[in-house]
Amino acid sequence: MSSRILIVDDEQGIREQITRWLNYEGYKTEQAANAKEALALIRKMNFNVVLLDLKLPDMDGFALLEKLHQEYPDICVIILTGFGDEDSPAKARAAGAFDFFAKPIHFESLIHRIDTAINQFRAERENYYKREEEKLQFQFENIVGQSEAMQRVLDLIQKIATTEETILIQGESGTGKELVAGAIHYNSLRRQNPLIIADCAGLSENLAESELFGHEKGAFTGAYARKIGKFERAHQTSLLVDEIGELSPHLQLKFLRFLQEKTFERLGGTEHIEVDVRIIAATNANLPEAVNQNRFRQDLFHRLNRVVITVPPLRERRADIPLLVSHFIKKYNRRNAKSIKDISKPALDLLEKYHCPGNVRELENIIASAILLEDGEVIKPETIRMRLVQPVADFQPNYRNLTFREARRIFEKAYLTQLLEQTGGNISQAARLAELDRTHLRNKMKSLGMRDMDDNGNAE
Repeated sequence: MSSRILIVDDEQGIREQITRWLNYEGYKTEQAANAKEALALIRKMNFNVVLLDLKLPDMDGFALLEKLHQEYPDICVIILTGFGDEDSPAKARAAGAFDFFAKPIHFESLIHRIDTAINQFRAERENYYKREEEKLQFQFENIVGQSEAMQRVLDLIQKIATTEETILIQGESGTGKELVAGAIHYNSLRRQNPLIIADCAGLSENLAESELFGHEKGAFTGAYARKIGKFERAHQTSLLVDEIGELSPHLQLKFLRFLQEKTFERLGGTEHIEVDVRIIAATNANLPEAVNQNRFRQDLFHRLNRVVITVPPLRERRADIPLLVSHFIKKYNRRNAKSIKDISKPALDLLEKYHCPGNVRELENIIASAILLEDGEVIKPETIRMRLVQPVADFQPNYRNLTFREARRIFEKAYLTQLLEQTGGNISQAARLAELDRTHLRNKMKSLGMRDMDDNGNAE
């Protein structure tokens, strides 16, 4: 789609000249001889860029610039003027202008700056809307639960959100640790910037170090250029370090030094980089047990253990299941343009009795699927039942007349099916729980005829 540009100048000859230039480059253009005409056009049409002369017959150009910046922040304004003094460019940028050109105008320079402005403003607009969506996603209202266990979590979030303290969030897979981290960040003093997330699961030591701290060119094979890590990207905001229990001893030490000194070095670098980052760590591992087994540093654990939020598994907050189901029905009705009104009591009874190894994430996936598959206005038990996983403990196949290999295949498939439901289809997490290499697990699933999934639980 061609970008549309508004040329605001009281000199018709200049307007016509710029119009010819821009039309030749493929831009759509409109013209205005004064502020009144410009505002009338802006109210009825969408513009990407306004080229604005500071000298207008009916309004000071700076006054119009400030009005556009306040009322139409999605429009990029570039000043074109034959007037002004040496302070005018700085004054214009302070008032919201993207750039400043003195007349006579160099055509190629103007076109280059317009292209840059459109691309930059598009990226900034997308980031703005993404941040707004994240804020909505991580509202307190999205942490659903009236159980005593969840009320304790919410109370603690409210107490520590506005502090700068490092937080440790612990809980099983699928309990909502990322949602809690988002609620902490978007209710903190750093909420104007997005929450940065670094997932440490399933990464080699070099890749994990590069992901967190960045690397210099040549730091390892394939490091063809400098990379900025999540710590630098999280300057003046919050960083969620997910699955911190997966860090190697070397990275645990580097992480501890950052918490103590607020500086770090990129992989392969020697420069000490200082950043202002609030750390929120999360894990589904038992860190005290990992400390006892010398898999996690005791000093790092004590540093993280100052403020701990434990997100309870769904089996410990079954009273919240009706509220969660209602929340997910509304969410996926909106997302899929459906009109499911409720869930039947027998279907809800099934969910309340279900062991739900994947916790809230699994419950959400069950309801999301039911919304798509249900033909009526109320979710029926049979729609729910097809998504429930039979616990391995209750699974008692008839092994008579089977070879050992055949019986083992049946058990392995049942075991891996439950494991993947527990982790929401996350291969890396399932491999860790099974104490298998990730590639070994994928090959085993393939040999059993099971669908392969990526680490977001999507079938490949």
